[in-house]
Amino acid sequence: MKKIDNDLCTISNESFYKKIAGSKGVFIDIETTGLSRENCCIYLVGILYPVNTGNTMHFTLSLLFAEAPGEEERLLMELSGLLGNSSYSLISFNGRHFDLPFLLKRYERYALTPPDCLTAGTDTDIYAEVRPFRRSFGMSSLNQKSVERMLGICREDKYSGKELISVYLEYVKTGDPGLEKLLLTHNRDDVLGMTEILPVLTYTRIFNSGEEDAAPKIKSAVRESHLGFDRNESAEFVISFFLPDAVPKPHLFHNLRLFLEASGDTGILRIPLYEGELKHFFPNYRDYLYIPSEDRVILRELGSLMKETEYEKASPLNCCIKTRGLFLPLPGNFSFPDEVSYKQEPKSKTEYVLLSDEIMNSPLLPEYLKTALKTWFR
Repeated sequence: MKKIDNDLCTISNESFYKKIAGSKGVFIDIETTGLSRENCCIYLVGILYPVNTGNTMHFTLSLLFAEAPGEEERLLMELSGLLGNSSYSLISFNGRHFDLPFLLKRYERYALTPPDCLTAGTDTDIYAEVRPFRRSFGMSSLNQKSVERMLGICREDKYSGKELISVYLEYVKTGDPGLEKLLLTHNRDDVLGMTEILPVLTYTRIFNSGEEDAAPKIKSAVRESHLGFDRNESAEFVISFFLPDAVPKPHLFHNLRLFLEASGDTGILRIPLYEGELKHFFPNYRDYLYIPSEDRVILRELGSLMKETEYEKASPLNCCIKTRGLFLPLPGNFSFPDEVSYKQEPKSKTEYVLLSDEIMNSPLLPEYLKTALKTWFR
């Protein structure tokens, strides 16, 4: 088994690395002879970890290479020696689904105790963070190289882990140094590539705020007209706001007719408004009577003032009031408490409120924006 160490003075995006992992983040990537945790082995592990020396921090990239499948146990013991004595937090790409479960199964295979960081549940999985927004990112596939391309990062390695399985098996037979270099280069580039793509999390942080997180700070909220592809004008509600972190390059997210532009420290969300007639449906329709000649409802108690032929029992479909105007869609379960909500039909999922100056200047608008970002782009 070989252990190849490379000392690095710094890493790409070190400031953002410290923001998400402090000084305890370890990038990890494994290469295996197949997908089966029971029948396949790990032949290569790359880890990039911080080394603190006084007031300075530098990094070491260690590649643990099993020159034959029978050296897997030694590889795992070496990994435990590197990770076992510190409260590291792992950073991976698809590690929760693949790398970590695979490692734990192989430790179990040899009755070895795995490092605590493999089971701590404090890891950062870049793939898992990006996956809910894959459609909004406009990605046809979601692998590390796809994220690299989205960020404008190019690397020379053209192989996938699957394609390198046969290369490793050939290396085991021949010991060809050229094949070894190919294997090590791929794993090294995967690990270093994670430091390069770490800023992709600045985009996902736009959508991932938790209940305890502060709502975005709004710069402006205005109504604008938009000229569509059909050359017809339509109304939009445009909210400009500060992003949690500055993004590395401008990106336009879209979900049907919704558009979010992220550039620098600013996000601009464009929300199409509904123009026309919508209805506010009363849930207690049995308490109302419907007057067909006037297409409106009245409280049942008022029926005594009319002839029975002038009204009928209200139903869920007609127990409503109708209003025309420009309407703002509501995301998720969000509501403006003092505003009447409207729908197209009783079972319609989307609710609206009339867009007004009060709404555009509402103190609840930041919470509206926060809910919209969490709901509409997944």
